[in-house]
Amino acid sequence: MIKFIFISILVFFIYQYDSYAYPNIKFIKDNSNYLLIEENSLPIIDIRIGIKYGSRDDESRKGITNFAVNLLHKQKVDNIKLINHFERIGAIYNSDVNRDSSHISVRLISTPENIDYVSKKLNILLKHNHITQSLIDDNRDKVLNTINKSKLNPTSIIQNKANEIFFTNTGYAHPILGYKKNIEDLNIEELRNHLDLIINQKSIEINIVGDINENSSVNLISNLFKGIPQGRYVDKEKFILNYKKRRRLINIPHGSKQTHIAIYAPSITRLDKNFYNILVANYIFGGSGFGSMLMKEIREKKGLAYSVYSYLMPYNDFGVLKISMQTENKNTNKAIEILKNQIIRFRNFNISRSSVGFAKIGLLRSFNLRFDTNKKMLENLSAINEYDIPENYFKNYINGINNVTIHSIRQSLNSSIMFDNNLIVTVGDH
Repeated sequence: MIKFIFISILVFFIYQYDSYAYPNIKFIKDNSNYLLIEENSLPIIDIRIGIKYGSRDDESRKGITNFAVNLLHKQKVDNIKLINHFERIGAIYNSDVNRDSSHISVRLISTPENIDYVSKKLNILLKHNHITQSLIDDNRDKVLNTINKSKLNPTSIIQNKANEIFFTNTGYAHPILGYKKNIEDLNIEELRNHLDLIINQKSIEINIVGDINENSSVNLISNLFKGIPQGRYVDKEKFILNYKKRRRLINIPHGSKQTHIAIYAPSITRLDKNFYNILVANYIFGGSGFGSMLMKEIREKKGLAYSVYSYLMPYNDFGVLKISMQTENKNTNKAIEILKNQIIRFRNFNISRSSVGFAKIGLLRSFNLRFDTNKKMLENLSAINEYDIPENYFKNYINGINNVTIHSIRQSLNSSIMFDNNLIVTVGDH
């Protein structure tokens, strides 16, 4: 009877998600680099410009991409910072840099005048002709101050140290902010040369969500790209993750009451054939909050931490399974042993069929919630564009989750996660 009820629930949810009305993604003028979702319920337009360069492309000047991209909106035009030009019409500007890419986002009220105004201001911003040495000098101290503060923060310390070890000899090893020595003598020639490298029409993807049609989007893109170099397609060399140490444990002393623990294990990319199997497995392991294996064992049974979780980080060329928690210093060794045992349990995956079924339902439910606001739609549209995920993304995701079974997970785990090559880093006094 219980089995029948469970199957009925699962069939109901599968049918529900198959019939869900997902947003229609358009290729603007059949160009797969420019994506549009028309959403007319509010007079709002969200634009996200993706640049196919991130901190992994800093080369010898660590932190230059982050410094350069986050300087663009501070350029002065007619003696006014560009960000203030956006604010004049109520537009909201943001920028961010991650490992594989960088992004510039603008939200504006949908009027023809605003679209024209914002697109032309973005064009000036991307040309970066108003960056000066004094602007670099004015912002250098702010970045250096942030770097210095990160050296005192246990969360930043553990992340930076783990990355330096795990990603050694790759562009992922250094902090996105860079190092003090790389920022102190950064000059305008280097900065402009770097911006010339990373900003061109070939390196830019554009994602638009909101109250705008395809023709208006074409005009926006045309204004935005006016005078921007065409550039050339760069087939970047793939980063190879060379971490092959067996169960390495490193402690960094720090005068805090709690010890921070991070575990890294090599995993797979977003486009790997086993991705959905690992996604469901991780949801059960540590990705579903209070219902996860890690929370039940670490918090509910042992009371060793308020929070413990695992998540998948799929970069462009490889992926990482990460586990994170904090515990009192006196409990650190005990917590690490329990985490090791839970990883073994995860690897063996002796989990009930119903647990897998409810994990699939949970993932499909959260998938729908990714598209209930313009902002969320834009973030997902940007990811679809950046990872070059096929047009039928929604159908593939649902089918991918629905096709996961206990058997397919067990087959995937040992080929998709290098459990024996994990790195454990702790920050604290224990």
